[in-house]
Amino acid sequence: MYKLLVLAAFLATIFTVNLAYAQHHGGSAAPPVSFGGKDVTISAVLDPADFNPAKDSTAKLNVRFFDSKTNTNIERVTYRVQIFAGETLVASQMFYDADGELTVKVQPKSECAEKEIWRCTQYEGNKDPVVPSALESSAISTPIMRGPVFDKPGQYTVKVAIIGATNPKTQTAEDIEFETKINIASEQQFSLATATGKTPVTVRAFQDKITSFEFSESTKTITFSMPFHWEHAQHTTLVRNDIEIPKSFTPFQNINSFKGTINGVPIFASGLSLDTYGSKDINTLHFAVSGEELKMIAKKVTDKHTMIVQITPDNISLKSTDIKFSNGYKATVSYDPRYGASKDVSFSIAFFDSSGALAKDIRYALSVKDSKGTEFYVNTGSGSILGIPLPSGADSRLITIPSKGEYTLQMYLIGHGMVDFDPYVPASVKFSISDTASPVKSEEPKSDVKSDKDTKKDTKKDVKKDKKKDTKKKDTKKKPKTAKPTTTK
Repeated sequence: MYKLLVLAAFLATIFTVNLAYAQHHGGSAAPPVSFGGKDVTISAVLDPADFNPAKDSTAKLNVRFFDSKTNTNIERVTYRVQIFAGETLVASQMFYDADGELTVKVQPKSECAEKEIWRCTQYEGNKDPVVPSALESSAISTPIMRGPVFDKPGQYTVKVAIIGATNPKTQTAEDIEFETKINIASEQQFSLATATGKTPVTVRAFQDKITSFEFSESTKTITFSMPFHWEHAQHTTLVRNDIEIPKSFTPFQNINSFKGTINGVPIFASGLSLDTYGSKDINTLHFAVSGEELKMIAKKVTDKHTMIVQITPDNISLKSTDIKFSNGYKATVSYDPRYGASKDVSFSIAFFDSSGALAKDIRYALSVKDSKGTEFYVNTGSGSILGIPLPSGADSRLITIPSKGEYTLQMYLIGHGMVDFDPYVPASVKFSISDTASPVKSEEPKSDVKSDKDTKKDTKKDVKKDKKKDTKKKDTKKKPKTAKPTTTK
């Protein structure tokens, strides 16, 4: 009961923002609209976020309908969910959920002889007694969607229409419609050739497949290309590839940062980050460029149908510091201190338990405050369980920083696996962002980390301020559309 009361208090104090780095990377949230005096929105997330139809037989599509200002769910919701692969409709079904959090189990199956692909998708589940055309989603009943859905790599569009809410018989005067994107990655095998031999690498492409992949040993440069229609750059939200490189690859040993170009145009430093903790044998080089940056690059490229990417080790020294928690856990935080036009700063965080081993299956939350104590970023996860789950014990993400200066990163250890820490364990560290970076020594955590006594009062007051990913206050200023509820008998 105590936790439920605390949760209610937190939800009453949260701020509202949209998911800006929404495709990190299994789903997104839609801009809010007005309904019944509330600014409402939906989020659509695929679980697991790195779902691979070639390896995984099942995924869960989680759709949440909620008040964006209070972060509370809108209850008793009737949904119409349509899923498109490109322009092709592959699924269309109505669902009813009492608590505003719809979960559908998706079982991809590619075989389809129908001219209209959506006719091949089948649905299983309990029919709702009040809305018989809808399948019920509840804690004891999860509907199943089986067919050519999320069965191939590429971008999928999830269109959700709210048919009714707050009461099974309460319908909207017209459907409230939302649209979000989900990207499914493809895996390709390449190699990095040196004088001593070839090192195999795996590339996870979240859009069109890579058409060429080369490595120059003399410059330590990776070059790859893929089809890209630059005239459509303004409609592209994100281009992303993950390159999995063995730690044994000598040219990249002792390198922790990279720089890159697209068609000869330098990209923001935040577009490249290296995850060295996710696997004991593999480093993952993340390449992710936002739609806004792509629109700027599009004005400078000459080849209008190809994207050519070059990635080279950078001589920048990342800042790194340790954060100690009162339960014996530790987090190592590394970040790129350079402040650029993108305003996005890349952070890598690895958690270790009291024995010094990587803390796999840890759940945590984080927030960032400026020098005046104003909290402008909060991330407590997006699932039904509080916290950002880290199966590997490591995380990497972009955080938009409003300007150069001094900031405080606040983190909370929420739990391990399905078990919560009671109470949640807080710690914080200060960091600075400047115009240029210079080599720095690791900071001593004792000077920056608050003690458990200093932060205990705020432990659970701050952590559940939001249940959406990568949130930013500035996004809430969008004027919402209006939809009026009407009641039918």
